[in-house]
Amino acid sequence: MRIRLKYDVVIVGGGLLGQFAALELLSRGYRVAIVERDILCSGSCSKSTGIMTRQLVLRADIIFAQRSIDIITKMEKEYGEHFLRRTGFLTLSPISRVTKRLELIYRSVGVEYKLLEPHEIKELWETVIVGDNEIGIYTEGDGMLNTGSLSYRIKKEIERSGGSILERCGETSLIADGKYVVRVISDNDECSLYGDLFILDVGVDTASIFTRSFGRTPEPEQLLFKCQSASVDLGGEYGIPIIYDGKNHLYIAPETKRRAIVGDGPCKIARDQNDIAPDREILIETLDKLPERLAGSERSHIIGITSHVCGTTPDFLPVIGRDSVYENLYIAYGLSSYGTMRSPYLGVEIAKMVNGSKIDPLLKILSPRSSKGLGTCEEIHTPII
Repeated sequence: MRIRLKYDVVIVGGGLLGQFAALELLSRGYRVAIVERDILCSGSCSKSTGIMTRQLVLRADIIFAQRSIDIITKMEKEYGEHFLRRTGFLTLSPISRVTKRLELIYRSVGVEYKLLEPHEIKELWETVIVGDNEIGIYTEGDGMLNTGSLSYRIKKEIERSGGSILERCGETSLIADGKYVVRVISDNDECSLYGDLFILDVGVDTASIFTRSFGRTPEPEQLLFKCQSASVDLGGEYGIPIIYDGKNHLYIAPETKRRAIVGDGPCKIARDQNDIAPDREILIETLDKLPERLAGSERSHIIGITSHVCGTTPDFLPVIGRDSVYENLYIAYGLSSYGTMRSPYLGVEIAKMVNGSKIDPLLKILSPRSSKGLGTCEEIHTPII
C-alpha cells in the first residue's frame, strides 16, 4: 500500500464534535483531515431530534449547552443563516427542592429563565394541560437545531480553509508504533492517512474501533442504550414550545404547528451498536401520555419512527481527553443524547487540548478514567426534575 498524505491532525469521525474541532484547528494553522465512514453527520447527529436546551441536570452540562448555543449564534450572525429555531423550552413538573437547586445553577451561570405558574402557562399556551400543583420553567432562547444545514455550512468552511474531508471510507482502524498512533487505515485505500496527532470521535462505534485497533477496551467502558422517538401528527394545530413533562418523562418537540417529535420514556439497554430496532411497547406507552399534556391530542397518530443507539459511560459523563497510553491520541465518546447540545463547545475545547492551549477547567471531570459508576440504564438524557 503506497503512503498517502500526512496531516498534522487526523480526525476519525465526521460528527458535529469532529467538525467543530476541525474548524478550530484550521483557524490555528493546522493541516487537518476528517476521515468518515459514510458522509458527514450521517451517524447520531443525523438522527438526533436537534433539541438545544440549557435545562439540564449537571452544572457542567448547562454551561456546555449555553456555550454551544453561543457558538451557533455567532455563526448565524457571521454567515447570515439560521441554524437554531428558537421555539423556547418548557419543563412541567411538580414543585420540588430540585427546582430550587436548578434556579441557583441557572443564576450562577447566567441562564435567563422564567418560572411560570399554572395560570400563566395556560394564558401563553392554551392547549397545554398543567396541574395546579405544578410549575413551569421556561427558557426562551432554546430550540431545535437544524444539524443538516449546520453541517453543510461547516463542511464548506473546512474546505475553504484548506481542510480535507474524506467520506465513504468504510471501516477504519488506527495503527500504533510504541506510544504513538501513526496512521489510520480503512476499507477505502484513499482514506488511509498518516498523521502527527489523532482525534477518535466515532460515537457508538468508538469502543469497537478502539478495541480492534489496540486490543483493549477504552476506559471508562462505553455503555449503549436505545434512543427512539416518533414523528407524530398531533391531529390539530398547536403553537407550543418544546415541552418536557417531568412527571411522565415525555418530550414534545414541535416540527410544525401540526407535527411534533415525541419521545423518551423508560430507558432500554442496547445489545450492541447495531441493535436499532425500535421498542414499540415503550413508544406506545410514551404516546399514550400525550393527551395528558396536550388538549385534543387524542386524535394524534404516528407518521414515522426513528430508532438508533446512543452511548454513555458508567458514571454518565462523556469522555474528552488524551488516551492514557498513546500520547498523540485524543478520544471523545459517551455524549449520550446530549451530543447535539455539547458538541459545538466540546469540539472547540478538544481542539484547544490538541493545540496545548488553556482549556475549560470543567473538562477535567471528563478525562479518561476508571469505569466506576452505576453502570445501569437510567433516564439521564433529558432534564430530571
